[in-house]
Amino acid sequence: MITNRPLRFITCGSVDDGKSTLIGRLLFDSKALMIDQLDALGRARGAQTRAGELDLSLVTDGLEAEREQGITIDVAYRYFATPNRKFIIADAPGHEQYTRNMVTGASKSDVAVILIDVTKLDFTQSEIELLPQTKRHSAIAGLLGIRHLIVAVNKMDAIAYDQAKFAQVVAAFELIAHNLSLPAFTPIPISALKGDGVVLHTENTAWYAGNSLLAALESITLEPVTSENTGQAAHLAVQYVTRDAVDDHQRWIAGEIADRSLRVGDEVSVFPSGAKALVSAINTPRGATTTAQVGEAVAIALDRQIDVARGDWLIGSSEAAAASRRVVATLAWLDNTPLVAGRRFLVRHGTSWSPARVTRVERQLNLDTARWNDTAEQTEPRVCSNDIVEATIEFANALPVASYEKSVARGAFVLVDPSTHATAAAAMIREMKKQ
Repeated sequence: MITNRPLRFITCGSVDDGKSTLIGRLLFDSKALMIDQLDALGRARGAQTRAGELDLSLVTDGLEAEREQGITIDVAYRYFATPNRKFIIADAPGHEQYTRNMVTGASKSDVAVILIDVTKLDFTQSEIELLPQTKRHSAIAGLLGIRHLIVAVNKMDAIAYDQAKFAQVVAAFELIAHNLSLPAFTPIPISALKGDGVVLHTENTAWYAGNSLLAALESITLEPVTSENTGQAAHLAVQYVTRDAVDDHQRWIAGEIADRSLRVGDEVSVFPSGAKALVSAINTPRGATTTAQVGEAVAIALDRQIDVARGDWLIGSSEAAAASRRVVATLAWLDNTPLVAGRRFLVRHGTSWSPARVTRVERQLNLDTARWNDTAEQTEPRVCSNDIVEATIEFANALPVASYEKSVARGAFVLVDPSTHATAAAAMIREMKKQ
């Protein structure tokens, strides 16, 4: 199995909740910014806050448009390390129109840090209503299978570090977590601007007995990447096929191992052709090996010449590949054109492309209540950009799919508008339907 890999986490939530400032503060206070980075930051346009302090949000807002508008547009990635751990940060934009960017960043994350800006909440009400984008990002994190959630209650300095108000925010998120079936979460009171609770807790939050954000991230134990998943075969979506630089008769099939380990000597079949061969050699970035683990990028050689091309799957099993043409999937709808049943798309599954159509919208997530609404009684449910729905999708060709819970590699795909080539939806398969 792959070990000692960096912890990947994404900061998400609504617009202006302080995500970029939080990352800047985390890097600054943990001494992860180099002198030249600080110098460049100081010279950047708009680098000073109104109080004359360095604007730490610009550490991740690298695009000129982001600095001019004061918003995050694209996902910004940063690497840093402490004596205890290595990290890769994805700073996601909070604006609704950039939800697709958040989906991209969250798809490879181990942890979601969900920020909540207390200055946007109405504490005069008995039950606090969190913002729709907070709920949307929380729902997407849950749908993508992120198992570790940290709720960073930000701008506590604006409410005088009030413990009772912090408890109200936590209670509000607990209700959302229950409705969305989210995993257990860790709430932390912070002030990204002042630094409270980010790397260290200060006397301002002396009433909080838990870890700071950095300590919480350092303490997370990642589930090992299991190489022997019972009942599954190794799968590899073929990225490309190339000839050996020395032996012109030797071909290498490149891709990433999913679901189960693959060994030299294993029989593999090609989907969809069904052609079979034995694995004769495996190369990885760590060198030649006899066993490729789940999640490793590999180049595989076979013992005989068979037809393999980009878009095919190599399946490490002597049995015929299980495939399906109809699935029920959860869609994060990203297109500006509303979704209607019967609309046709191209499906990108692994490295293959296939025509498909949405035959029925089953239910839709209500962001006001954080509950799923059945659309059975609606003649034409309206699904607009950034909505989250469950729908039945029919592929033109059978694909080697699985539920997203069982296999991320085979359980995820995207819908693409064939006329504009724009990504219309990110999809996660819930179940396969009979033909």
